[in-house]
Amino acid sequence: MIQALSELHPTHVVSPVSWLDESSHLTKSNTSLNRNWSPIENTTRLSVEYPRFYYTPKILHQHYGQFLYWSIKKALQQAITRFQPDIILSYWLHPDGEVAVKAARDHGLPVVVMTGGSDILLLTKNRHRRRAIINVLQQADGVITVSDDIMSAVKNMKIHPQKIHTVYRGVNRCLFTPGDQQSARQRLGLPLDRKIIVSVGRLEPVKGHTVLLDACLKISKQGIPFTCYVLGDGSLEATLLQKANEYGLEGQFQLNGSQQQSRLADWYRAADVIALPSLSEGIPNVLLEAISCGKQFVASQVGGIPEIADPICDQLVSPNDPEDLAEAIGSMLGAPNQNEQRSFEPISWQESAVQISQILSDCSTRFSSGLTDKQKTRSSYRRKKRRIRQQS
Repeated sequence: MIQALSELHPTHVVSPVSWLDESSHLTKSNTSLNRNWSPIENTTRLSVEYPRFYYTPKILHQHYGQFLYWSIKKALQQAITRFQPDIILSYWLHPDGEVAVKAARDHGLPVVVMTGGSDILLLTKNRHRRRAIINVLQQADGVITVSDDIMSAVKNMKIHPQKIHTVYRGVNRCLFTPGDQQSARQRLGLPLDRKIIVSVGRLEPVKGHTVLLDACLKISKQGIPFTCYVLGDGSLEATLLQKANEYGLEGQFQLNGSQQQSRLADWYRAADVIALPSLSEGIPNVLLEAISCGKQFVASQVGGIPEIADPICDQLVSPNDPEDLAEAIGSMLGAPNQNEQRSFEPISWQESAVQISQILSDCSTRFSSGLTDKQKTRSSYRRKKRRIRQQS
């Protein structure tokens, strides 16, 4: 998304890195994180920096916004002074959104926040974080959601509906394209003579991989020759491996770790079915990419997934229900891929970025027109001071 936005506007990314992640990296590899690393080449149109984020693990979650602000305040102020942005965009409501709103108000700038799913659907179950998130939504000049389901959740927070917008995530339509299944399996070194289930996602409880493993046990008892490949890393890796061994599924339920995007497209093409048994979702990138590769899926009926599912090609199941999941996957493995014209097709990242850009532009215009003369003078004065400091 950022790459596509930078094709329309110069963009600077401030991406905080947890001190725990840095410590873990140092312990495992005996080397410090490379703070100059970037997935893109820093240019005049797109640059990235990674300030350190200090916080208290597992406690005081409602104060994470303050912790993040203290941690990156200096880096953020320097970035705003140097880059002179017209607007601040934050992805994730808390703590990132809280910091974005505070920085925007400090510097007299408009701010738009994006919500992708768990921040609005799960974090708000904690009453303290719910209060912080509602405050972010109320103060933001615009809110972008990735599905109509999440838009409804935001509206339920009593947020003015006129400032809420849905923009579906995009897909790299040049990379994620249909292709020959057997050729994809050969490139990946996968068996050609059995059914293949592919599940992509972090190995965390919310993604429902323990439910998928239980479903695979039920499918194995039906005598269907299959292998389920789970692509992703996370805290449940050891637990899933141990449980797969206990079930006698070590050959049929395999953890293959995270995959590069270029290989991920072949994993989709190689599959007979894509499985996503998540307990909570917005609009999953995984399913958008799978659809773009011409694949059918079985997924939990949660979040915005019903908005992109096709009743002819796909099947939706109850979350946290191994029996329902096993029945749906089993029936799909026994039927040919439907290759029908879908009712929903993903947009490209470029198309998504154009929609986001228009929202940012509209919010910036409304923000400027809403300022009083005194506020405009103060905002102009702040900007002038930043330019003077920058030049000196």
